[in-house]
Amino acid sequence: MKISIKLVCWIMASFLVCNSLPITVSAESSRIQEPAYAKWGRLAVFETGKRYPDYDIVDYLYVGRTTAQNEDIVERFKLWIKKGASEKGVIITITLTPNGVFKDISFQETAR
Repeated sequence: MKISIKLVCWIMASFLVCNSLPITVSAESSRIQEPAYAKWGRLAVFETGKRYPDYDIVDYLYVGRTTAQNEDIVERFKLWIKKGASEKGVIITITLTPNGVFKDISFQETAR
C-alpha cells in the first residue's frame, strides 16, 4: 500500500510541476507549410469562379507540374463544377516562365 501511495504522490507532484511551467510554442514550428502549387491553385479557383459565375466549385484536384520543351513550368488543376443538375469538369492549365512568373491560363471543359 505504501508503494502505491508514493506512486500517486509522485504522479500528482509531476503533474503540478509540469502544469506550472510556461509552455511556449514557436510560430515557426507550428505553422503548416503550404505546398508549392497552392498559390496557383488559388488562382485556378478564382479564375474559374469568374469564368463560370453561376456554377459552384464542388471538387478540386491538383493534377501536377510539368516542364515544357521551352523550359516553361506548367501547373494543371481539375475542378468539378455544378449548376443545378448540370455538372462538368474543367481542366485549368497555368503556364509560368522558368523563373516562376505567371504567363498564361487556359481552360478546357471535360466530361467526367
